[in-house]
Amino acid sequence: MSQENRGWTRREFVVRGAAAASASAATRGFSRQAAPESARNSRKVLHIIGHSHIDAAWLWPWREGSDTVLTTFRSALNRMSETPGFCYTHSSSAHYRWVENADPAMLDEIRARIHEGRWEVVGGWPVEPDCNIPAAESFVRHSLYGKRYCQRVLGVDVKIGFNPDSFGHAAGLPAILKHAGYGYYAFMRPQEHEMKLPLLFWWEAPDGSRVLVSRIWRDYDADANLIRQAADGAFAPGFDHGVFYLGVGDHGGAVTKEQIRQILEMQKDASLPELRFSTLGNFFAAVGKSPAFASLPTVKTELQHHSRGCYSANGDEKYLNRRAERSLAESETILLMASRTMGRSYPAEPFADSWWKVLFCQFHDMMAGTSLYSDYQDVRDSVGYACEVAQTAKVSALEAMAKQVDTSAVKEGAVFLFNPLPWKRTALLECYAERNPSGNSPVTHLAARDGTTIPVQWRPSASMTNFYPRLSAWVELPACGYKVFELSHGDLPAPASYKDFFAISDSAPGITSLRAADGTELLTRPIGLVAIRDTSDTWAHGIDSFRDEIGRPTFVSSTVVEDGPVTRVTRQRARWQDSEIVLDIAQFAGLDFVELRFVIDWREREQILKLEIPTALGGPRVFAKVPGAIIERAVNGNEEPYQDWGAVQGAIGGVDYTVAILNRQSYSYDCLDGLFRTILIRSAPYARHNPNKVPQNDNHAWQDQGRQERTFWIKCARGPHVGLGLDRLAEELQTPAEYVLDSAHKGAAPWEQWWLEIEPANVWVLAIKRAESAPEETIIRLQERSGNRTTATLKSSRLALDHTVALAPFELKTIAFRRATAGARAEIREVSGLEIRAACSPDAASRAANHLRGTEKIAIWSRVITASSDPSFDSANPSRLVEGAPTRAANTRLPSFAR
Repeated sequence: MSQENRGWTRREFVVRGAAAASASAATRGFSRQAAPESARNSRKVLHIIGHSHIDAAWLWPWREGSDTVLTTFRSALNRMSETPGFCYTHSSSAHYRWVENADPAMLDEIRARIHEGRWEVVGGWPVEPDCNIPAAESFVRHSLYGKRYCQRVLGVDVKIGFNPDSFGHAAGLPAILKHAGYGYYAFMRPQEHEMKLPLLFWWEAPDGSRVLVSRIWRDYDADANLIRQAADGAFAPGFDHGVFYLGVGDHGGAVTKEQIRQILEMQKDASLPELRFSTLGNFFAAVGKSPAFASLPTVKTELQHHSRGCYSANGDEKYLNRRAERSLAESETILLMASRTMGRSYPAEPFADSWWKVLFCQFHDMMAGTSLYSDYQDVRDSVGYACEVAQTAKVSALEAMAKQVDTSAVKEGAVFLFNPLPWKRTALLECYAERNPSGNSPVTHLAARDGTTIPVQWRPSASMTNFYPRLSAWVELPACGYKVFELSHGDLPAPASYKDFFAISDSAPGITSLRAADGTELLTRPIGLVAIRDTSDTWAHGIDSFRDEIGRPTFVSSTVVEDGPVTRVTRQRARWQDSEIVLDIAQFAGLDFVELRFVIDWREREQILKLEIPTALGGPRVFAKVPGAIIERAVNGNEEPYQDWGAVQGAIGGVDYTVAILNRQSYSYDCLDGLFRTILIRSAPYARHNPNKVPQNDNHAWQDQGRQERTFWIKCARGPHVGLGLDRLAEELQTPAEYVLDSAHKGAAPWEQWWLEIEPANVWVLAIKRAESAPEETIIRLQERSGNRTTATLKSSRLALDHTVALAPFELKTIAFRRATAGARAEIREVSGLEIRAACSPDAASRAANHLRGTEKIAIWSRVITASSDPSFDSANPSRLVEGAPTRAANTRLPSFAR
């Protein structure tokens, strides 16, 4: 995290900040000297925000981060006692939790300063996370758990999102922020030299949701000697109010006595703007009253780029994060169904604790892969805890469900399969079982009670002993429900045929041909691998693209290792320098995608291994899933972040085709014209920051060494990408059938049952869970993903649910309902991301704005988009908000329209 515009590295910044704090220790008791009122009315105002950025874990472990929070908060409180009017701003609810646990008396002091309006709580999320890598649902949980904590413990309804040091900000964040009741946002990166942006603007998501954004000028912990430059540079055009962050960070330190002395001295200088100790809330309130407010520009894209290497650094840790996110979400769904249908207890507290740990590990340095090697031992502990909670709860609930089914007629064994996704689908089952339990004949198929038979294939065990092989099958499962199959003998059912749409190379690792269903060839050359030189630092500061090719792996062999009724696997081996690459190319009977499973023994340093797909599509356009949105980007070869899937869409012979790649572990891609590449491995050192060089004869750790696993599905089709259902297909890749092996026993439940179905396919389901504060309520979170107005249908006979939900293009909604009494329909209502009240839709905001003109229109819009948790808000009559309706107090002292 360099201070590029100042010419310091981040390390130098930490050292110099600490030195400044030490040098000022002898300074005593300055009092604020306020400017005369006449001067206040005639001069610009520079709001001085006391702030100390604290990295929870970076070049130190989190335990030092906790120590730093305690000492920094004490310093900030001392400055308040010494200097009347001095204000301090801080984010991160995890930091306040540390104080709550270690020093409750200090937390009481902070509450008192909050009540005075001098200590401002912003952000509210557990940490300031990476804003590209976490899933959309994780961002919702940052608000759900962090903001609710601030309300409960600090008495603050946080309205200002705050991520100054995050390395870019995904296009869907305004919708997620708005859905949790935020109306404002502050950030610093990308900085001026990285993206041309105003200092003050509306940031709009694809669904029309807006937040008012302040871009931090120059530094989030600046020295007072930058004030004269800020007098010219920190004001947005047309505005008389600017903002300046004063303090010492990244290892904390608060604001020093010397810095305050300098400000007090400069307050006497009439050539400068009025230097006013203030808060972000006061700044936003002031700019909201300016005539220029009505003409603010609107930005409708992601805020990028800073440090593109952070999308791929430490791939192992990024996959652990995704595994935890998905495990928790799936377990919540399964445990919800078990509690609603069987009365089984729902582990709300362990789930919440697990989410807190996962969210903490999404802190921007930790998630970006730019922290110390030892920090990731702590990450593995925390994320492992979350995965263990999810797995234990899930398996226990599935076993209890299975025991409710009457399997008394089963002769040798059965398998209980559960689909946690709320749509019917074909799901992969893979489990270890006895191939010939009776000793008379092997199991050949699965048999359902309705007479359905499914062929199985016995795949080799992952163990070299091979005592217990893997049973593999693709099965049709009901929406968010289960189906039981008996392990059966006899003639093998007729399997589906393999589709002929690709060809495998016999002279190089990869695929030589990829064809649409109409036979059109979609490749210009084979899908394969390429090695890239990468001598950048861990962040890849100053790097836009990784395109310095140094060679391609050498082909060793290609062998068909499995060929059965379910799957056909060709195993290819290749070498690159000291590394070995094993690629299993798997095709599944009756299915129209190909799976690439990589197992790589990687031993290189300062190199990248990329998978490349050279499409033959003319006029190519590339689309990618990002948190809360689907975004189209330029095909210029620059490295970009993505999640779950990317797609290249273009024309051949005047007809549109799409080639899509879906992944389980990757987050970084580039696309140059029609050539799509995604990073498999980037072997960077841990936490090396320019200009430091890799030391000679060192014993430092390098990232992603040894065994690495990456899995992809490649799917192609005629037509645009929106017709492929990529969101749901990616969910299916990452959600094989949940299973329990079972035997004969009595029970009352049927062999097949579904509980919840959500359609159509362009409706993405982020979460199905129990409400945090209302155990009788179920929460369902949805987002429209095709860019079209849609009516979603939610059906459940068991839960008496049969409702439709209107969704605007890309709109995010959270639905709460409780099971109705016998014979009645479930009660359903929209709530916010905090599960307390629905955020105002973009349509409602537009209706509100239409009541007014000019500045008033902008003001009412601002209030509407931030009023989601205001009990006085009435979406049917939004103009009432300007009539002085009572609102909840907020420590930020935002204008009346934002409280």
